[in-house]
Amino acid sequence: MRKTALLVLTGVSSLMIVGVSVAQKLPRDGGALRSANKSPRLEDLGKYLQGKTLTLDQAIRISLVTNHSLALSEANLLVAQGKTSEAFTVMNPTLGSALDFIRINDSVENKTLISDNPQNFNKPIGAEIVNQNVQQKLVGVTAQLPIDISGNIRTATQQAKLQEQAYRLDVDRTRNQIVSEVKGAFFDVLRAQALVRVAKEDLKDTQDRLKDAQSKFDARVVTKFDVLRGQTDVAAAQQNVIVAKNRFQTNLGVLNLVIGIQVTTPLAVTDEGAVIQPGPKANAPQSMGNLGAEFDEDLKEALSQRPEIKEAATSIEAAKKGVTLARRSELPGLNLSWSYLYAPNAGGTTPLVHTWAAQALFSVPIFDGGLARARRREALGTLEGAQTVQRQAIDQVTLEVEQAYLSVEEARERIEVASASLTEAREAFKLAQVRYLAGVSARAGISPLLELSDAQTALTLAESNQVNALYDFNSANARLDRAMGRYALKIG
Repeated sequence: MRKTALLVLTGVSSLMIVGVSVAQKLPRDGGALRSANKSPRLEDLGKYLQGKTLTLDQAIRISLVTNHSLALSEANLLVAQGKTSEAFTVMNPTLGSALDFIRINDSVENKTLISDNPQNFNKPIGAEIVNQNVQQKLVGVTAQLPIDISGNIRTATQQAKLQEQAYRLDVDRTRNQIVSEVKGAFFDVLRAQALVRVAKEDLKDTQDRLKDAQSKFDARVVTKFDVLRGQTDVAAAQQNVIVAKNRFQTNLGVLNLVIGIQVTTPLAVTDEGAVIQPGPKANAPQSMGNLGAEFDEDLKEALSQRPEIKEAATSIEAAKKGVTLARRSELPGLNLSWSYLYAPNAGGTTPLVHTWAAQALFSVPIFDGGLARARRREALGTLEGAQTVQRQAIDQVTLEVEQAYLSVEEARERIEVASASLTEAREAFKLAQVRYLAGVSARAGISPLLELSDAQTALTLAESNQVNALYDFNSANARLDRAMGRYALKIG
């Protein structure tokens, strides 16, 4: 009897989220896997996958270390963190020092005439006074303290912090997208792998049938038509195997690209812990425009935790700080400074070796040529743009949740239909086998081998439909989880 290529997978779950322990954890900080210039190969992952096939959980963990998009998002976050630190340093006091050594071409000297009798200068006493030395040494120290009386610095730091938070949410958004893409690509590989098994078993059955037809033809029991039909079926089955294998290799390359390892890396994958079976069907909506309470709950969750929604809200707050900062640019400013200068070989009649000065600078902008007004206009435009992006993000998330939800429900119904069709096709194939062995057919004038061939084709199609429906359901679930922002949570 023909073996069914589709194995029923039970007791499995989807992606393990925070708090779920796994038997074999990959490094979370990247370690030796991440490289800025080269994607890792299988040998780079050997100590983590030695002698084992790749599970979905491992594929996700590897991708969170090696994926190119996530690496870029994390690099952008580092830049944003640096800018935030720069903004905070403006509020801190500064202390600087400088050491100068100067040599000029000549010194400058003056002679002052001095006499015991001011009325008689015939016998002056000459005294040389050096106003400037050839070599000069200067040591200076300067300290400054900005006083944020108008709140400009404080607002700028708050804006930088919000912008950093937006980049952090972008990392979450990228993580959410990557996990969804890895799961989708992984399911495509599993689907192709299952279809290869279906095609190989179909080829084996057609080869057995051809062999049997040839034996019966040699015994003068059947006509040459049965042999020719068997040869045709074998050729078609061989082509199906070739196509299935090629599709598997193509999908495997896509999976490698999504994970972030070299595309040509050979991987062995397993469906263990990856595939989920459909649960109870959701309550049917009351009308075409109402998708039901379950969809409403999913949409509510998506709008509350999707990184894109949070990022848009954070961008709006940052833009508001920008408007405040633009308005405060016309307010007065205050800066305190203190400087000290040490000149050990100062010249002149009253040389000052030690000099210090304290300064309080209070500035009031009077006319800036329209700069402040232009800044306010620019900040308001940025705010309006951020508000539009938020509205767009809400609409996009709503659409994604709706489409993914409908795809899940559609795939669930298709699995039910495909399972029923597979049961019927399997029974029809068994009956056709019995009639073929008996040398009779259900309809007069129809070759038993032709009837068996048609039954086998129908069975192969039914198995393929169930495989596709099952992995469509899992892929749709992965897209729904991404649409709800569940993959934005850190893994493990």
